Amino acid sequence: MARQPLALGALAVLSAAVAVAVWLVALGIPRGRALDASAMLTFGGVAAPPLQPSIMGVAHLADPLPFVLGGIALVVVALLRRRFLMAALVPAILLGANLTTQLLKPALADVRLIELYGVGTVYPGSWPSGHATASMSLALCLVLVVGPELRALAALLGAGYAIAVGYALVALGWHLPSDVLGGYLVAAAFTLLGAAALAALEARHPERTPPVQPAVPLPVLVAGAGALLALAGAVALIGAPGMTLNALEQPTALAAAVGIAALGFALTAGLALALRR
Repeated sequence: MARQPLALGALAVLSAAVAVAVWLVALGIPRGRALDASAMLTFGGVAAPPLQPSIMGVAHLADPLPFVLGGIALVVVALLRRRFLMAALVPAILLGANLTTQLLKPALADVRLIELYGVGTVYPGSWPSGHATASMSLALCLVLVVGPELRALAALLGAGYAIAVGYALVALGWHLPSDVLGGYLVAAAFTLLGAAALAALEARHPERTPPVQPAVPLPVLVAGAGALLALAGAVALIGAPGMTLNALEQPTALAAAVGIAALGFALTAGLALALRR
């Protein structure tokens, strides 16, 4: 664990500040609102009828039951590693991030979705996305609880999971891209705060941990595996039956896809780098 709680705390504040900036642009600036809506509408072309059930299944991977089971599994991993402070902090991180999102949604309720669909039955409290917060908080806590030799792999797998959920939410029209970005950033702020607290506590009460094997350099592994994952995803999309690439031909949808993926990988890989011994 990195012994720099102040640096981790500063990164948490930065994540919160970026989340506020996303909210201001997406909800407070007319051009930002329009681009956000355009991206979601064109991105929805990915969810053609043959693929819609599968995409919906991906979105449900961040439902309450998978989220709770995932949180329990993370605590078990920390306990098996005899990191008892970590095991106690992980539930606090997960609960804090997701409770905050659920409080922010009604407090910052906006009629963007109602304006977009022209109906009054769509719940206006969509920022930040609860599913995006849940998936990213699990992904970041996975990076936190595994040993240094597995953090690069955890960063890759966690980012892939959170990005897949984020894409599904936008493709199904459940959330706008800014909702997903906001959820990611809320999760990052709480995980970084938890990591800072853990670093400070472990500096006062060090826990004995077994030696670890040298890890593959993180930037090399994440970059190489990320490129392979992107290539596999592109091949799958192009070859999927009934798939339409119209959404990917629209600059706003493409920008949203790149933005969600870039932020997802940046948060998990960045945390892994910050936690290196």
